[in-house]
Amino acid sequence: MPVYGAGGRIGVVVPANNSVIEPEWWSRLPAGVAAYATRIMARGALTHEAIERMEAEVERAVDELAATGVDVIAYADMVTTFIMNRQWSEEKMAALSARTGTPCLSAWTALRDALAALGVQRFALGTPYPKAIHDLAPAFFEQAGYTITGHATLDIVQMREVPTVDNARLTDFVGTIAARGAQAIVLLATDLPTFGSIEALESRCGIPVLGSNQTLLWSALRVAGVAARPSGLGRLMEV
Repeated sequence: MPVYGAGGRIGVVVPANNSVIEPEWWSRLPAGVAAYATRIMARGALTHEAIERMEAEVERAVDELAATGVDVIAYADMVTTFIMNRQWSEEKMAALSARTGTPCLSAWTALRDALAALGVQRFALGTPYPKAIHDLAPAFFEQAGYTITGHATLDIVQMREVPTVDNARLTDFVGTIAARGAQAIVLLATDLPTFGSIEALESRCGIPVLGSNQTLLWSALRVAGVAARPSGLGRLMEV
């Protein structure tokens, strides 16, 4: 009989509208590594109010994952980083880690660590967010010390539309982002499908491409002490 998760157990808190991160992770988890998800309510339009309601469920979700005996817990939402106060993500992950005794990371802390591992300070930014929320992102990154060489949004309002973005649409969208002088292209949102596009985009653009699900998986594997890295997910998995 197999011992599931003998090679590592990753917990993930997933917004309820997200139909992407679990299948993407399952398709690339190293042998012996298992992922366990708990969902928090998110539906309708992507607004400040919807994100704040969702965030109120995070403690419950993290407690449930900790009870599973996971090695690390990943909070799979990026937009919360821009909606809440500037230090929310770091402070919340530290508090959740202390609460559960399990290391916790977020989409932002995973991206931050991935950028550092690749030595990236200048990047082009793409999101699917409504323009009002997207416009919060460049300022956030610039305040964190990064240079945004260009940015664009798909300007999607309804949460359930984001998972329908296919490879052709994503490729065309990346072509609209001003990437001259960038050291990487960053594509935000854990419900934006990217795993089937990263290597082709890197080959086309000549620089690393960082997506939220990819950076979360990379960071979670590192924190869980898993040495193996998935193939087909770009240069980040080589560092």
